[in-house]
Amino acid sequence: MSDTAKRHCNLFPTATDGLLDRKPLPFLPEELIIQILLWLPVRFLLQLKCVSKSWKTLISDPKFAKTHLRSITLNPTITHQRLFSNRFTNKLPRKIRILSLAVKPLVEINPSEPITNPVVEFSLEHRILGSCNGLLCLLDIHQRHVKLWNPSIRYESKNSPTLDSYGKFYITYHGFGYNHINDKYKVLVVLRMGNHFTEKVTKTYTFGGGNSWKTIQNFPCHSTELNGKFVSDTLNWVIVKEDVSSIQAVILSFDFEKEICNEVLLPEHDDAHKVCLGVLNNCLCVCLDSNKTHWGFWLMKKYGVVESWTRFMMIPCDKLQHHVQRPPFYVQLLFVFENGIVLLGVLPKFVLYNLKNGNLDSPAISYHFLFNEHIYHESLVSPQL
Repeated sequence: MSDTAKRHCNLFPTATDGLLDRKPLPFLPEELIIQILLWLPVRFLLQLKCVSKSWKTLISDPKFAKTHLRSITLNPTITHQRLFSNRFTNKLPRKIRILSLAVKPLVEINPSEPITNPVVEFSLEHRILGSCNGLLCLLDIHQRHVKLWNPSIRYESKNSPTLDSYGKFYITYHGFGYNHINDKYKVLVVLRMGNHFTEKVTKTYTFGGGNSWKTIQNFPCHSTELNGKFVSDTLNWVIVKEDVSSIQAVILSFDFEKEICNEVLLPEHDDAHKVCLGVLNNCLCVCLDSNKTHWGFWLMKKYGVVESWTRFMMIPCDKLQHHVQRPPFYVQLLFVFENGIVLLGVLPKFVLYNLKNGNLDSPAISYHFLFNEHIYHESLVSPQL
């Protein structure tokens, strides 16, 4: 080889030069690999299933899915969140659709600019009855059966028996959740039926727990909200109790295991004209417009313990009314971002409230025609029914 060629080789070393001198990659115990995987988002885990057969088997294991679910429950920032909602189509005859919207981009953009966050609309004519552990419970409005759906992993359960035997009916109060004692998912519906829809029947269905709907004691009171909020093996609604001398709002709590109802007191407050219920960080959340001067937001840090109600934030009513350009009759706390921005649903807008400086903004996306809003946390859960 000439001197010129040798100099050329030195300037441009081959791809293998030095590899033989490098130390081998450190060996990671399987237990450590599992711990690392448990703190990764679902989308990344689905990609990692292609790394090897052993990783695919591990990530597909229902036990791994449950353990990963516990990780994202403790730290929701691990995985992605989406807002799932029903909406009515604009054209007549109106049809029900399912809409999905990524939550994080709502706070990452300039609210004055048109939103580029892709809105996914599914052509399914299904009503969302609830969301829990990365699962949505859907009611087929034509076939009148329910099923579980995890859009992250494209999982769908078998359909439940239909409710056709009840003739004409419509569903009022409803809710969906998980009973950790028997490891089953359950849905509750209250049917109005009869010639003038004056008859009322309350039914539950347990996925994987039989092949029939169960009739239970009727829903005892009138609630201002149809969708029950799931927390700590219970479904919760705000109800209004009236007697001769007073009107009192309390929380009606349905126990998933015993299938009985109890009452939970609201936090001490001034005269509240509107009360809205929600869930934040696995805690029950209540929004109250006290004396029509401000909206107060409270969290129940320990479910069922009245003394654990803690005030989270307050927003002046006139400030919120000026922003949405109408008196808000319904305010739902949907999500709190790490930077202290709070996402609220205030018809007809989504509202971003800054806990640090009290500023209000709205992403350029319409809240019209939306109902049954649920914050969905992506998961690997696929119940073996």
